[in-house]
Amino acid sequence: MTMLGWVPFIQPLPGIQSNWLWLLPILIFGIAMMYKAVRVIDLATYWREVGIMTLQVLLAFLGLAVGIFILVQWIVPVLPSG
Repeated sequence: MTMLGWVPFIQPLPGIQSNWLWLLPILIFGIAMMYKAVRVIDLATYWREVGIMTLQVLLAFLGLAVGIFILVQWIVPVLPSG
C-alpha cells in the first residue's frame, strides 16, 4: 500500500535536516511558556518571565556549545596520546 503523505513519528520531516537548529528557539520558547504558566505567581509579569527564561536557556546552550568547541578543538589535541 502506497502512502501519499508524510507520516509524523514514522518518517523524518522532509527538508528540515539541514535547518533543524533554527527550530531550537521556538521549542525553547514553547517550553518556557508552559513552564511559566504553571510556576508564575503574578500573571502581569508572565511574558517578561517567559522572555527571560527563553534567553537564559538559549545562552546556556550557547555557552555549552562554546565550551565543547574549545574542549574538542584546543584541549583534546594537546593531550598526550597512548
